[in-house]
Amino acid sequence: MKNALVLDKACTERVSPLNIFLQVNTSGEDSKSGLEPKDTVTVAREIMEQCPHLNVAGLMTIGSREASTLWGELNPDFQCLSAVRDKVEGALGLKGLELSMGMSDDFEGAIRQGSSSVRVGSKIFGSRNYA
Repeated sequence: MKNALVLDKACTERVSPLNIFLQVNTSGEDSKSGLEPKDTVTVAREIMEQCPHLNVAGLMTIGSREASTLWGELNPDFQCLSAVRDKVEGALGLKGLELSMGMSDDFEGAIRQGSSSVRVGSKIFGSRNYA
């Protein structure tokens, strides 16, 4: 929540609120950042109440590599994010929260499972060099 407050303060001169996506760690992997699914409603509510210059536009996740290779099957990380979105919308009276899930290697499955945004950087620019 601390980062949201800092971002909100930086946006005080904006004419309209800044759209943000809350990152949810749907895979539970320690290597991934994000909210635990069970905490997402609470954090979204706090941002809506305390950060007038931010608009929670959606949720995002980076699925586990293992789940992303289950071609032809539903990705459990994407299913989790969809369920979290439904809980947030229901608890806070929202509609139309976007889902950003899927990257270069799993975007097709993410689209099939309802993603409204995908990140396909390595398909466009090539793999990153982490050296």
